[in-house]
Amino acid sequence: MKKIFIGLALLAVCSCSSYLKGNYTLGRRNTFNDFFYTYNIRYYAVDEFASVNKETETISDYEIGIVRHAVPGGMVASSKILQKEVYSDEFVRPNMKGALVSYTVPVEFSDERVYRTIGETVIDGITYRLIEPNRFDDIVLIDGKGNIYPRIGRIFNDRLALLATSFVLEPDGLKFENDMEHKIGEENLISGFEVRYAGIKDYRMVFDFTSTRPEDGMPVEEHKTFTFPMYDKKVSMDGITLEILDVNDGGIEYRILNV
Repeated sequence: MKKIFIGLALLAVCSCSSYLKGNYTLGRRNTFNDFFYTYNIRYYAVDEFASVNKETETISDYEIGIVRHAVPGGMVASSKILQKEVYSDEFVRPNMKGALVSYTVPVEFSDERVYRTIGETVIDGITYRLIEPNRFDDIVLIDGKGNIYPRIGRIFNDRLALLATSFVLEPDGLKFENDMEHKIGEENLISGFEVRYAGIKDYRMVFDFTSTRPEDGMPVEEHKTFTFPMYDKKVSMDGITLEILDVNDGGIEYRILNV
C-alpha cells in the first residue's frame, strides 16, 4: 500500500512539470503560483501599431548651374518640404520555411504569410514579442532581432507560461523579420519657396517670391515681389541668386548660382 501512495505522488509531481518556472499547475488553487511563476504580458493596444509616424520629403525643381528658360508667369525655381503621416501595423515574417521541432507536435512557419505580434514579455531581462497563438494555442516568442525563443508558451489568466519541452529550430538560421504594412496619410507643406518670373514692367524684370516657414507648428506663407533693371546680369532674392543670360518679351534665360 505504501508503494502505491509513493507511485501516485511521483505521478502527481510529473504531471505538474509540463510548464517552466516553479512547476506551474492549473486551477484555482494556483493563483499564487500564477503570479510568481508565470510571466506578465504587456498586450499591445488595438491601435498601438496604427500610431502616427511623421516622415518628411523634400521636392525641388531647380538645378544649380544649368541654363533654363522661363516665360512670363513661369516657374524659375521651387523647393518644398512635405510632412507625411504614416500609419503602420506591425507584422513579422519568417525568413524561410521551417519549424520548432520536439517530440511533441512541431510548430511550423511559412515564409509565404505574415504573423501578427500581440504583446511582449520580459524573460531574464530580455524583451520578447509574442506572436498570436496558432490553432493549437501555441505562443512563439521572438527577441528584438527576430531570434526565436526555444520554448513554446501558453496564455493562462492573461499570463504567459512556458512549456518545459525544449524545441529545436529547423533549419538553422530560421528567424523572423519585420514586415511593415504602411498607409500614407495626408501630406502637409512644412516649409519651402517658389520663385516665378512675372515678366517685364517699366523696363524692369519682375519676380514673384513665395516662402513658407513653420510658426507655432503651422506653415506660414509670405509673399514678396522683387524687381530688377532688365539689363542686370545677376539678381538675388532672399539668398537665391540668378545669373541672367538673356531677357526679352518672351521670357528670360538664366542660370541658378546658389539657393
